[in-house]
Amino acid sequence: MPELEELPAATLSPLLGEGLSHHAAGRMAEAARYYQRVYDEDHDDPDALLLLGIVARQTGQFPAAIRLISTAAVRRPGAAHIYFNLALALLGAGDLEHAHAACREALTFDPQNGKAWCCAAEIESRRSNFKAAYEAYIQALKLPSGAARAALALGNQLCREQRYEMALRVYARGIAAEPASAELHASMGAAAAMLGQAREAQASYLKALRCRPEFPEVHLNLGNLFYDAGNFPVAAASYSRALALRPEYAKAHCNLGNALSAMGRYEQAIESYEKATAIDPEAVAAQHNLGNAMLHQREYLRAEECFRLALRLEPDRSEHHNSLGNALLQQWRQEEAESSYARALELKPDYAAAHINMANTLLQLGRAKEMKRHYLRGVELDPSSAGGQYNLALLLLREGTYPEGWLRHEWRWDFHELHQTRRSFPQPQWRGAPLNGAVILLHAEQGLGDTLQFVRYASLVAARGGRVILEVQPRLQELLQRTEGVERVITHGDALPEFSCHCPLMSLPLAFTTSVESIPAQVPYVHVDPDAVAAAWRAYPRNETRLRVGLAWSGNPRYKGDMQRSMALGQLLPLAELDNVDFYSLQFGPATEQIASLQDRFPLIDASSQCKDFAETAALAATLDLVISVDTSITHLAGAMGLPVWVMLPYLADWRWLQGRDDNPWYPTARLFRQPAPGDWAAVIEAVVDSLDDALRRRAI
Repeated sequence: MPELEELPAATLSPLLGEGLSHHAAGRMAEAARYYQRVYDEDHDDPDALLLLGIVARQTGQFPAAIRLISTAAVRRPGAAHIYFNLALALLGAGDLEHAHAACREALTFDPQNGKAWCCAAEIESRRSNFKAAYEAYIQALKLPSGAARAALALGNQLCREQRYEMALRVYARGIAAEPASAELHASMGAAAAMLGQAREAQASYLKALRCRPEFPEVHLNLGNLFYDAGNFPVAAASYSRALALRPEYAKAHCNLGNALSAMGRYEQAIESYEKATAIDPEAVAAQHNLGNAMLHQREYLRAEECFRLALRLEPDRSEHHNSLGNALLQQWRQEEAESSYARALELKPDYAAAHINMANTLLQLGRAKEMKRHYLRGVELDPSSAGGQYNLALLLLREGTYPEGWLRHEWRWDFHELHQTRRSFPQPQWRGAPLNGAVILLHAEQGLGDTLQFVRYASLVAARGGRVILEVQPRLQELLQRTEGVERVITHGDALPEFSCHCPLMSLPLAFTTSVESIPAQVPYVHVDPDAVAAAWRAYPRNETRLRVGLAWSGNPRYKGDMQRSMALGQLLPLAELDNVDFYSLQFGPATEQIASLQDRFPLIDASSQCKDFAETAALAATLDLVISVDTSITHLAGAMGLPVWVMLPYLADWRWLQGRDDNPWYPTARLFRQPAPGDWAAVIEAVVDSLDDALRRRAI
């Protein structure tokens, strides 16, 4: 509605009244035609001049608006509402001095005009006369015609100045004057949200929606409240409602992407971010978050492109440099990643995440001293950083600093990238105290190899008086039935018996304050059913003249670091050149598909891919002279059974293999073959072939 409330409609001609009806409905062209008809009949009609001027102002034609309304002021001297509209036109044109003069004229003729006081305040604010602006808003707040508008404008200004509590009081005054103002309720909600008053903010947003259900900005802000509270599905619903009202709402598309990402629905999140950037190519937050979603999808090149685009828009934003480093590091472009993190830290020296990411890079570059300094600085800056604490734990464990490493390793539950959920039991977690006959639940938490490595502690728990119930993955249930000290083996999802306390398997080293020197390394601690072993011998009889060697070359492809630890079967072809060796595949999963295509060149006996569980694999392994494997569960199986096992490790090996040694205190029968440089499997395989050839000559493995 135009600023015409002071203009008495009863005194207007019928044509002007008809034009006002169109004007009020937003039909500007129709309104202008009616006003023009009156003006054509009488060029001196001040009402027609004023109304045409208002249409011109509202359609951005400020010179015409100023000319028409100025003429109306001459034709009707002393009319406050005409000077007020002239001030608005001059303000729209950026002529602050003349706007100020026109507004003062309006207030001279009508000091109780609250809208004119609001206009005066806006003019003073744009002239940087903030004290005068504040005083004008205060005057407007006292007047019924200006209270709501003044409260909204002044409250918004106070919010820009981060004076949120005062803004809340101002908005409240405006709401008292105009209870149905959706804008005031919405603004009050935003100010409350900035103060961390989520409940009050939600209440204000809901009032705003009662006043105006189709208010996309409020649906967006309401979604933000739910997002901050961790209620991502409801947040997504709010963002979707905002988009239903405004499909081209770039920010809502971006925030919907954030909620979907938080729920792990990265493909849908990518669609939302792409819609946001299509609508607004300079939506830098959407561009950045699109890159993060690509990282989760392992689309590292596309992620890099997103972060580089974000840097074109904001070249000095440390977060973009940090995220670019993440994309580069995932591509093993460590030197470039280091440069990106260095730039992020140059821009923001106290950037905890960049310190931690820099440390991850330096770890891969083998620069241990610098690496540890960055890890320590990162967790010093942000002690609550689960990623920083967890990565520091891995560093400490890799270097053999076990007591502190186990303690920090407990942060794994809060490190979202691991996708682990802490089990919620009413019973307490066991910390190592005597159990005195109490039933304790030991439960697996990560991969099969982790379970096989840490189940060794079950007998120690029993020695402290515990009656051990062991919960493991289904594929390990049969194998671990003979574990010393275990009364019963169940799988996750089975009904749990009564128990007094519990402990995740990977927290047992902490409970026992394990050091490198005190690792319980007595093997075997995994025992195989003799009848199953006898069956494996019948299935694969021994040729006494030939060595029996088991192979596994690939881990779980869903594991984030699998590209570094796994290889293709074809890379092991040099082993096929050795005489008097029968190779048995202990591999399972998708990598077994590689066997058939290489059968002519590498006559590998597929002995494991059809196994139902590890009990069968273990029985076969018990018939072998040697197991050769990358870092996967087969390695842990062989080590736990006390079998000779050669482990082929990447340059940056997992923490449990420590560093700088070819043996391992967890598995006394293991021999380690490490990459001398990142990705150099050829050197590892050459060393394995030479060692196996030497063993064949000596037959003394």
